[in-house]
Amino acid sequence: MKKLIAAMALSLTQLVTPAQAEEQAPKTVTTEQVAREIRTNTQYLSRHALRKAKALMEAYGDFAPFGAGLLPNGDVKYVWAVKPGEGIENINAPLVLDAIRRALATQADSGRILGSAVIYQYKGDEQPQINIELEYLTGFAQILATRYRESDAGIEYGEGVMGTFDAMIFVENRGNSAN
Repeated sequence: MKKLIAAMALSLTQLVTPAQAEEQAPKTVTTEQVAREIRTNTQYLSRHALRKAKALMEAYGDFAPFGAGLLPNGDVKYVWAVKPGEGIENINAPLVLDAIRRALATQADSGRILGSAVIYQYKGDEQPQINIELEYLTGFAQILATRYRESDAGIEYGEGVMGTFDAMIFVENRGNSAN
């Protein structure tokens, strides 16, 4: 029995030699690899979010602000304060946006999501647009604005324009404050 235990111990130590352990050690991740991951994942999330916003516009002609979270397995889950198709005539958009951001921040703080998107319509003095606030767990924050107009042929969308903004979802040291 002692010989069997000694033989097993010897074979276990031979499974991974120091040279093999060195080869199996994690490789150093470059800043370019991180940047590529952020770019790939936020583009993926923005495509899902914009597609959903366009579908809501086509189906209902309008939509309340909503959110989306990118899960580690690649799924995109949506966050609704006002469900699609419900009346939005008298909603308080800033209050809805705050609720969406808080829900996504809770998911971010618990490590359940890699990225977030907050999607809403902006109807300023110029042509209306769909805004998508994109954030990633690294602190990356970017906004995508896609202008649109209604015509006899339906809704026509322009090219998206990217800009920067201050992160609101993936914020370090949020703690238990009411941010």
